[in-house]
Amino acid sequence: CFCNPGACQWFLGLSNTDILKQYESGHICSDYNDLIDGLPTGAVRVSFGYMTRKADVDKVINMIEECYLKAPAERLSRIDIAKLPKALMHIPDKLKPKLKEICIYPIKSCGAFKIVDSWPLTSTGFLYDRGWMIVDASGMALTQKHHSRLCLIRPIINRQRETMELTFTGMKSVDVSLENTSKGTNVVNASVCQSKVCDDLVSGYDCGDTVAQWL
Repeated sequence: CFCNPGACQWFLGLSNTDILKQYESGHICSDYNDLIDGLPTGAVRVSFGYMTRKADVDKVINMIEECYLKAPAERLSRIDIAKLPKALMHIPDKLKPKLKEICIYPIKSCGAFKIVDSWPLTSTGFLYDRGWMIVDASGMALTQKHHSRLCLIRPIINRQRETMELTFTGMKSVDVSLENTSKGTNVVNASVCQSKVCDDLVSGYDCGDTVAQWL
C-alpha cells in the first residue's frame, strides 16, 4: 500500500491494533486480502506525470467505473470465473446479493426487532410489523417527531412464548401478549397522524395497565 505502511495506515485511518491484527491474519504486501475483519488493507495509488496523456486518465476512470461503481450483478457478469487465480475464487460469491438481516418495527416509532433467519409473511406484510402503537390519553399515537426517546424502546419478540418483551435502558422489562384477541381486551379507536394511515380511523386493543404504567 503506497510502498509506505505508515502513509497507508494514516490514509485508511487504521489504528496500530488494526495493523497488528492484519499482519497476524497473514496479510503481506501484494497479497489478495483486500479486507480483514471488514477493514481495508490497502489502497490503489495513481500517479500522474509530465508524460501522462488524457487517454491514460480515461483508462483509470473507466476502470473505477467498471470495477467499483457498476452494480454487483453487472460486475459479476464480466468476470471469467474459470480464469481467476485460486486466491480470488471467493470474489464472485462476494458480489452475489445476500440477505443479512430483516428489521421489523412491531411498535410504531419504537426500535427495531432484528431477524437473521426466516420470518412469516401475512397479507399486510411481515408478521407483527407495525402491529402496535403507543397512544396518549386522547388516543393520539405518539411518534418520534415529538418523543424522540421512543426509539430507545426495544421490542424482543418470542414466538414460542407468544410474548413481546419491551426493554429500555435502566428499566426492568415488561411483556406484552402477542395474542391480540386475548380475553378481556378493550378496543381503542384512535386517529393516527403522520403515518401511513394518516387521517384513517384505526381500531386496536388495550394491552393493559401493566404495560401502560411501564410506559
